[in-house]
Amino acid sequence: MNAISHYHASARTFDIPRVQVLLIFSRTLIYVTLILIMIVQAFPLVWMILTSIKNQREVFSSFLPTQIDLSNFQRIWNAIDLPRHLINSLYVTSLTVIIVVIVATLAGYVFARFHFRGKDALFYLFIGAMMIPGQAILIPMFQFLKSIGLLNTLTGLSFSYLGGAVAFSIFLMRSFFMSLPRELGDAGRIDGCGEFGVFWYVYLPLARPGVATVVIIQSMGIWNEFMFSNTFISSPGSKTIQAALFQAVGRYATDYAALSSGLILALIPIVTIYLVLQKQFVEGLTAGALKG
Repeated sequence: MNAISHYHASARTFDIPRVQVLLIFSRTLIYVTLILIMIVQAFPLVWMILTSIKNQREVFSSFLPTQIDLSNFQRIWNAIDLPRHLINSLYVTSLTVIIVVIVATLAGYVFARFHFRGKDALFYLFIGAMMIPGQAILIPMFQFLKSIGLLNTLTGLSFSYLGGAVAFSIFLMRSFFMSLPRELGDAGRIDGCGEFGVFWYVYLPLARPGVATVVIIQSMGIWNEFMFSNTFISSPGSKTIQAALFQAVGRYATDYAALSSGLILALIPIVTIYLVLQKQFVEGLTAGALKG
C-alpha cells in the first residue's frame, strides 16, 4: 500500500506542472490567435482612417502621416454632394427599419404565442425567403417596381429591401418572444389586459434587446447595401451614399485620400446607431446565447 500511495503521489506531483503548462500554452495560443484576427480585421479600417488624413503624396509612401490634412474631407464633401446622398441613405434606412420593426415584432409575437392552423407552414415560408439570394430576384424586382411606378425612387428602393429583412427579423423576434415566460402574459390578463395589452405592456418592453438587435443588424445591412441601390436608382441625385461613392471611384480613381475621407464620413451614422444601441444589442446577443 505504501508503494502504491508513493506511486500516486509521484504521479500527481508530475502531472500538475504538466497540466499547468498545457493550460498556459492553450491560453497563449488562444490569445495569439485572437490578436491576429483582430489585426487582420482592424488593419483596413486603420489604413483607411490614416489615409483620409494624409496628403496625396504620402498615401503609399508612408504608413503614418507626417501632418494631418483635413482638406480631403472638404474636397469629397463638395465634389459629390455628400450631404444629399447621406440624406438619401438615411431616408431609405429609416423607412425600411421602421417598417421591419413593426412587422417583425407583431409577426414574431404571433408566431411565438398563438396557435392556428398552418402556423408552421407560414413561418417556414418566411424562413424560405431568407434562402433566396438577392441576385435571383434582381430582375423580377426591377420589373415589379417599374410596373407600380416606384422604379428610380427611394421609397421603391426601401420596399425592395423588405422581403429578406422582414423574414430574418421575424425569425429573430420569434426566438426572443419564445424565450419570455408565458406566466407574464397570464399575469397581465389577470390584471385586465387584452391580447394587445399583454403584447404592448408586458412582452414588448422585455423584448427591447431583440428590437435593438434588429435595428442594428438591419441598419448596417441596408446602409451598406450596394447592388439594389445601384440597379434600381439611376438618377444621380437620388443615389444612396454607397452608390455615390462608387461613382466617385471612377472620377477620383487616383485620389485615395479623398475616397477614404468619403468612406469615413459614410461610416459615422451607422457607428453612431451602434454606439447608441450597443448596450441593448449586447444584452440581446447574450440572451440569445443563454437561451438558445
